[in-house]
Amino acid sequence: MSFAQEMRDELAHVAVERTCCRRAETSALLRFGGALRLGSGGIGWVLTTSSGAVARRTRSALDALHGVRPDVEVHQPGGLRHATAYRLAVPPPAEGLLADLGLLDARRRPVDGVPQRLTRNRCCAASYVRGALMAAGSVAEPRHDPHLEIRAPGEAAALAVAALTERLSGHRAGVGEHAGSWRVAIKSGTAIGTLLTQAGAHSAFLRWDGERLRRELRGDANRIANADRANLQRTVTASARQIEAAERLLASADWDELAPELQEAALARLANPEASLTELGGLLDPPVGKSAVYRRLTRVVALAEALERA
Repeated sequence: MSFAQEMRDELAHVAVERTCCRRAETSALLRFGGALRLGSGGIGWVLTTSSGAVARRTRSALDALHGVRPDVEVHQPGGLRHATAYRLAVPPPAEGLLADLGLLDARRRPVDGVPQRLTRNRCCAASYVRGALMAAGSVAEPRHDPHLEIRAPGEAAALAVAALTERLSGHRAGVGEHAGSWRVAIKSGTAIGTLLTQAGAHSAFLRWDGERLRRELRGDANRIANADRANLQRTVTASARQIEAAERLLASADWDELAPELQEAALARLANPEASLTELGGLLDPPVGKSAVYRRLTRVVALAEALERA
C-alpha cells in the first residue's frame, strides 16, 4: 500500500463529532471526488474512489446528514484500471442534499467555489481539507522530496482549497493547470506536516516526518563529507605546490637571498608535507598563526614561479 493510500485510510477513520465539520468534509469528498449526474428523476451525484474506507465514510456521512444511502459498485482492476474502484451513486432527486453541501445554488446551478458558510470555523476548514485529501490528495513517499498535491475539478475549487491550506498551514500553495487538470501543490515540508496533523493523519505525519528528518540528516552528512573531501583535496594540492616551490628555491642560487622567515617556512613545509598551516605555524620559532604561514608560503610559491619564468 502506498503512503498516500495509508494517509487516506487513516483520514477515513478520524472521529468527527460536529455536524458542521461532517458537512464540510462530505462536501469536499463529493466535489473533489465526484461529478454531477443528470437523470430522468432530476440531479444526482457520482463519486469514485480507490479507497474502500473512504467509500464507507462517505456513505455513512450522507446517511447521517440526509438519510441517503448511495448505491455502491465495486470495480475490480482490469484494462486501464490498475486498482479497485468504488463508485457511489447518489440517486436523483438530490437537489436538496447537494444544495446543503454547497454544490448547487438556490437555482439548482453548479457552484464552482466553496461557500464560506462551510468553512467559516477553523475546525470546518480542516475538515474540508481532510475531505479533499481523501478524495483527490496524494503525498510523495517519505523517502522522496516533500510534495503534496490535490487534484481539483476546476480553477475556482483549486483556488478555494489552496486558500484553506494556506489558512491552516501559514504557507502559500501553488495552483496551476496541467494536462487539462487543475492542481494544488505544496512543497514545503513544514506546511505538509502541519496539514497532515490538522487533517487528523497523525500516524502518517509521524512516519513522514521521521523519514524526512532522516533524509535531511543524510543530506547534511553527505554535504559535510563532500566539503571535507574538497577541503582535503585543496590542502593536498596546495601542499604539493609549496613543496615543489621550496625544492626549486633550495636548489637555486637565490636561496641565500631569501628572507629568513621565508626560508624557515619553506624548510618547515619540506619537513612536514602533511601538516596543516596551523601545525606548521607552531613549529616555527617564534610560533606564528595560520595566516602568517599562509602569506609566507604564498610568497615562496610566487618567487619560485618567477624564478621558473626567468
